[in-house]
Amino acid sequence: MVAYALAAWAVAPGFYDGIAPPQPYRWVSPPPGVLRITDQQPQAGQGTVRVGAQGVLDPGNVFTQDGQAALSFLPGSFQVPAGNAPVSIAIQPQATYPAPAGFKLSTNVYCITSSSPVVPGKDPLVTLQYATNVTAPTDVYEYAPGGTWQKIGSSGSTAPYYVAARPAALGCFAGGYAAGQSGSSGASNGVTLPVVAGLAVAVVVLAAVPLLILRRRGAREDDEDE
Repeated sequence: MVAYALAAWAVAPGFYDGIAPPQPYRWVSPPPGVLRITDQQPQAGQGTVRVGAQGVLDPGNVFTQDGQAALSFLPGSFQVPAGNAPVSIAIQPQATYPAPAGFKLSTNVYCITSSSPVVPGKDPLVTLQYATNVTAPTDVYEYAPGGTWQKIGSSGSTAPYYVAARPAALGCFAGGYAAGQSGSSGASNGVTLPVVAGLAVAVVVLAAVPLLILRRRGAREDDEDE
């Protein structure tokens, strides 16, 4: 059962597509040397968070219609507006942004805005999908409008083709890796995990076969003795 548990934990819940490869990535503008697999443009996303019975904003998820960017948050992650008005959240892919300094992009740049600020200590989770034909990002980077890029790290997401981090405030985000780093391709990272998970499940199934045979054999011997 240990192997089965590991296989289950290998796939993160939420808006992910399981262990199957994602749909072709929708680029605003692919990085140099990266082939555009689809001509479809990336989509935006928006959502509304309402005040619950306890007087705090409800938890939830807001994601783009193509699933390439998402924001997840706990109860009370945003300050309650005057009159308990709902909070609006929007995610928008960007065509223009500051040039990356010291790192290379592996995803589109997405700006996430809300009508009310994030409560300190209630950091939401930003999750970004990356393409299967790019170097897998190691961190999430952020910049505020008019500011410069800052690395905010990674939460260690186990889902294939996704990178995630918890910023202290909303802004514009992208997945990337250090410019001098020799990263591995997204395809290799994305395929290895599902294969390992599949093998783990197969091991559990095969391990149960000898036990089933022994039980049947024991049942036959008991019938013969009677």
